[in-house]
Amino acid sequence: MDQKKLIELFKKKNPNDINHEKSAEYFKTAKEFYGDLQDGVADEFNFFVNTLVIYDETTLPKGKPSFVSDSGSRYWYSKKGVVRGSNHWGIGVDDCDWALRRKSGRTVYGKPWGRLTFTKNEVYGFARWEDYIFKSRLHNINGKEVLATFNNVCGEDLVKVGNKVYKRKLVEAFEEVK
Repeated sequence: MDQKKLIELFKKKNPNDINHEKSAEYFKTAKEFYGDLQDGVADEFNFFVNTLVIYDETTLPKGKPSFVSDSGSRYWYSKKGVVRGSNHWGIGVDDCDWALRRKSGRTVYGKPWGRLTFTKNEVYGFARWEDYIFKSRLHNINGKEVLATFNNVCGEDLVKVGNKVYKRKLVEAFEEVK
């Protein structure tokens, strides 16, 4: 879908339709909210940027991980998707919401508003690239509205517009407290 149509669709949506009261409801309603805004498929360069997915518990993959995060989570990339090995799951894995469906049938969603669930040991989960949902955000880049999607996000805080890549720059502003 082209950017203009995606932006129109995004602006018609109401973020209050996402239920933040219960974690399972959050995952369901967030998937509904962002589902029709998908443009492209996750890959090893953008799956960790503002996404939502439920991993299925699996076993420890063979070989060295493709990536190890600052928090110690390990990732093994393949053509089909990614295995994540971690002791923390749920809402608020950085800016992502990654639940884990256990082999027992129970799903670890974390707690509302970015409170992760920690496991005693590292647990492994697999998600296919096409299972990731991008939690689209509207940006203004040089006066042009751009909806961030898998097709234009090429790394953390990097959005491609045309042939140029832009880095989101966080600016702190302070005001006097009286």
